[in-house]
Amino acid sequence: MTRYSIKSLLLFLGLLAALYACVDAYDPELSANTDLIVVEGIVTDLPGIQTISLSRSRSSRDSITSLPIQRAAVTVTVNGTSSLRLTEVQPGLYQFPAGFRGQTGSTYQLYFRTETGVAYESSVETMASVPPVLRAYDEFNEQGIQTTADSPPVPTNDVYIDFQDPPNQTNFYLWRWRLYESQLWCATCEQGRYTLVDLGPVGSGPVNVLGCVRDTTLSVFNLFDYPCRGLCWDIFYSTGVNTFADIYANGRLQMGRKVASIPIYQRDQALLVIEQLSLSPNAYRYYKLFADQTQNTGTLADTPPAPTVGNVRNLTNASENVVGYFSAASVAALPYKINRKNVTTGSFRGLFYAVNRRPPNVESSRGGGSVGAGVPSAFCIPSRTRTDLVPPGW
Repeated sequence: MTRYSIKSLLLFLGLLAALYACVDAYDPELSANTDLIVVEGIVTDLPGIQTISLSRSRSSRDSITSLPIQRAAVTVTVNGTSSLRLTEVQPGLYQFPAGFRGQTGSTYQLYFRTETGVAYESSVETMASVPPVLRAYDEFNEQGIQTTADSPPVPTNDVYIDFQDPPNQTNFYLWRWRLYESQLWCATCEQGRYTLVDLGPVGSGPVNVLGCVRDTTLSVFNLFDYPCRGLCWDIFYSTGVNTFADIYANGRLQMGRKVASIPIYQRDQALLVIEQLSLSPNAYRYYKLFADQTQNTGTLADTPPAPTVGNVRNLTNASENVVGYFSAASVAALPYKINRKNVTTGSFRGLFYAVNRRPPNVESSRGGGSVGAGVPSAFCIPSRTRTDLVPPGW
């Protein structure tokens, strides 16, 4: 992928999710002033929770806003017969029934009706099989990537894979990854201190929890940072679009396919979970077109010349452009430990500095003594971008 920072991985996470099946050529007449339905979803054969996100994106020359589409009736039809009803678990986020897992060879089609009665339907997607990743390896790249135009390059671990492309069939691939980095700092309080918060009576009695409590004796710009209480990992996700068609390499052993450039902000080891996905021909064309419109002219932060219309259509208004692609893909996942023993040069200021662009500011001591004495540590609060559980493969 091109240039990015750890922080940008979080900011542009939603863009990759929105790349999900038959591709219509984009209309150059579509202006920046748009009001678009955005569908984000991909059915896989991985275990775990699977979701589809529905939102409405409104853009102008100056800004883009995204609003979740709530209270829609969302179903996915499997093999043209059985229908799965999805449940809204967060505004605009719809979850498959517990235990659902896609299967290769099966077909999937999305249907949803908004609260106002407008119905949408995707094309039918077939889940193709995918070969396993045979091995992964990384190389230290001192020149790395450039996070801003006027900043020095950040060294990277460039990660490559080998895989055997199946003979006598045309295959389309997409690679994505998620990265686990050790995090030492778990809370930041603005004009406040990390201490007991009285939530009042809950259930059978009062409840006190640790959290940020405002302190008006501090400046409104004051920030105090608190170390983690136990192990904690921040999770980052790929934002680039990395695709491949085996048209001219059918059946050959594929060696040295670059799947990631991981910026090195700390010397600690990290875990990269590499995912190799199969794609349908139409899904591949969609991803390829999206990549050509964005990555070839800058980064995913850049505004594409026009919305890339996907495989979801309005059943009563064929002229409405719906962005995103609903697809199905088999996934071959491989956890790969980046031990960073090959990092030979560089000055690394830590993950906290990379994300916040400043060093941690430790609270002055409580009860005397050195800075930080008597100050509590903070809990590692699990979320999509943080976990207190040891990552599988760590």
